[in-house]
Amino acid sequence: AFLGHLYPVFFKFKGGKGVATALGVCFGVHWGLGLGVAATWLIMAYFVRYSSLAALTAAVFAPVYYVFGGGVAWNMSKGILLAVSVMTLLLLYRHADNIGRLAKGTESRLGKKKQGP
Repeated sequence: AFLGHLYPVFFKFKGGKGVATALGVCFGVHWGLGLGVAATWLIMAYFVRYSSLAALTAAVFAPVYYVFGGGVAWNMSKGILLAVSVMTLLLLYRHADNIGRLAKGTESRLGKKKQGP
């Protein structure tokens, strides 16, 4: 589902960035992992007001949460850890333009209207 969202066949392999789909996959792995990732996004979005930075932070923390929750909240699987880690890397790759805008200070903020040309 995640790869199909990033590279859909029906749209000539040009898709979205996969944030919501990755969150859905995390919920599919375990509801606790999904809640942790969603809470990370919400907290970051509230404080920094950048959706892309919140998404990147949540993506980076997803495999960390999976490792720390393994054996406690869910059974650890190296295959799932690999899948979550690959999702993180792909999310970082798909957000390359956003990372550049964040570094330049030109990324749009949540709740702020775009200014005209």
